[in-house]
Amino acid sequence: MSWEAITFIRFMGPVLLSAALCGMMFLIRIEDAPDGGRKTQAAPVPNSGGIAILLTLALSAWLASEAQLLSASWTINGTLNVLAIAIVAGAIGFVDDKWGMSAWLKLVLTGTLAVSFAVLDPGLRLASLPLPLVMSGVALWLLITMNAVNFMDGSNGLSMGSSAIMLVGSAMILWHSEGSPNWPGPAPDLAFLCMTAALAIGGFLAWNLPGRLYVGDSGAFGIGAFFGGASIMVAVFTTIWTAAILFLPFLVDVILTIFWRARYGQSIMTAHREHAYQLFLRSGWAHLPVAVLWWVFSWVCALVAMNVPDTLAVWVFFGLLAIGCGLWLVQRLTLGRRLIAEGR
Repeated sequence: MSWEAITFIRFMGPVLLSAALCGMMFLIRIEDAPDGGRKTQAAPVPNSGGIAILLTLALSAWLASEAQLLSASWTINGTLNVLAIAIVAGAIGFVDDKWGMSAWLKLVLTGTLAVSFAVLDPGLRLASLPLPLVMSGVALWLLITMNAVNFMDGSNGLSMGSSAIMLVGSAMILWHSEGSPNWPGPAPDLAFLCMTAALAIGGFLAWNLPGRLYVGDSGAFGIGAFFGGASIMVAVFTTIWTAAILFLPFLVDVILTIFWRARYGQSIMTAHREHAYQLFLRSGWAHLPVAVLWWVFSWVCALVAMNVPDTLAVWVFFGLLAIGCGLWLVQRLTLGRRLIAEGR
């Protein structure tokens, strides 16, 4: 097979397979109905497109293993664990998409999954901090990434498009990581799957950007878990601050919105329209410009994470965090107050 053919299959295969599987999701007939408030669609929209992304990722991993594109140790070096947590998280989300689930039950299930990963993953033994502290931090981080991706999934293309960019950044960092002499490091294997996941998301976006298919909790939890696991390995081979820089476009909006609602005595467990991207939508912005704005934020953070020296990562993180918080607060005090005054 020619080099051109191999390259085409590698980069276009996951895109085309994911797009085809997304088309098949219409047969399952899981729909996201409008609610007259928070949701922006005027009619029911097919849901659970995330299943197509995760199936593409799992099938690609199996084919890559058979073709020896993954190392012989990919099932024991932590890569399979990251894939497994994504699939289980996607299954939890699928149950919610299909039959519904309370917010508290979803929190308990995703929290249990995060703790399980923290206990079982062997790559965490590479960390220099005490193991109980590492495990607690890992579980909390996974819980944050799963739920943050879900919280940000309210504008066509925003959540999944930004996640794809974050995964590309993770792939590039892992690809150039040297690993550890004491462990068959997951860096190249996991980098391969991160890029595959990003490509699979590209196939989904062909349906999602026009508003014809939503990713659902299956995709939000699944991709959130996959990025969470991958970014933990980024932290193992670089710094925790490098991993956090990748996720800043979601972290800033999610955390500040939770604090803002708590400050005014509003429930943080109920659906709402208070995120920064939702303020833009409420003010009349179309979905695509809002998504593109977050894609730009994600690319900036990804490029910074890929190039920042480990010794400077903590300072760069807090610098970007301060900028992001400032932008968020300015929007809240201007556009947010105007929307309240206009009753929108």
